[in-house]
Amino acid sequence: MLVVSSASRQRRTRRVILSSAFAGAAVAALSIAACSSDTEPATPREVDGAAVTVGQGTARTFVVTGPDGASSIGVALTPQALDGLPSVDSMWSLPLPAGEKVAPYDHVEINWNAHGHPPAVYGIPHFDFHFYTVSTAAQAAIQPGPDTVTVPSPNVPPNYVSGVQAVPDMGVHWVDTLSAEFQGHVFDHTLIYGFYHGAMVFLEPMVTRDFLASQPNVSLPVKQPLAFQQPGSYPSRYSVRFDAATSTIRVSLDSLAVH
Repeated sequence: MLVVSSASRQRRTRRVILSSAFAGAAVAALSIAACSSDTEPATPREVDGAAVTVGQGTARTFVVTGPDGASSIGVALTPQALDGLPSVDSMWSLPLPAGEKVAPYDHVEINWNAHGHPPAVYGIPHFDFHFYTVSTAAQAAIQPGPDTVTVPSPNVPPNYVSGVQAVPDMGVHWVDTLSAEFQGHVFDHTLIYGFYHGAMVFLEPMVTRDFLASQPNVSLPVKQPLAFQQPGSYPSRYSVRFDAATSTIRVSLDSLAVH
């Protein structure tokens, strides 16, 4: 018969108790980790569109999404895109990221205005970043000339007025009369609403080449109408900034909220 001393039995008992305690702590730690991963907010995810050659660089669209859907849609340019630009007005069509649908935006175009355009405050070389809310076919059907079709007042943001003349393949540009360029400041960036025959057709950050080249970092509010004509995600802010992490200049519609 094997005789086990009282002291030996006590040591074995302590080992069993300690082993059980460590096992219980490990299970608890795993449970806490699981709960933590379930409650931590998801990291925003950026998806990029295909790059298009602009100037001596490239431009592409991007969409940033989080747990509540898209939060930003924008255009990223390499700094070289500001060099070697045409001496005449030009346009580049940028595909949206594959598989990313952000209503009401259908497609994005960049327009380069080599010598600016009327009114005189915008007579500075600049880019138009058009985020179209209509199809390319509907955009192509937009005809030049006066457009006096009334836009319902609930769909017009505060202080915005019509430019009256429709630009072919674009529409009528509505400007904020309280923007800095109408208050004695030299134009560098602004936010335009576009309408045609009473319906909204685009949102447009308009930014000078020089401002884009200055490594900017601005985020500004977007004035909101009482109601939007199409359901979708609309920005309460827009930004123009240089992103050192990606070495790109980014122009985006931000803080998208569903209306």
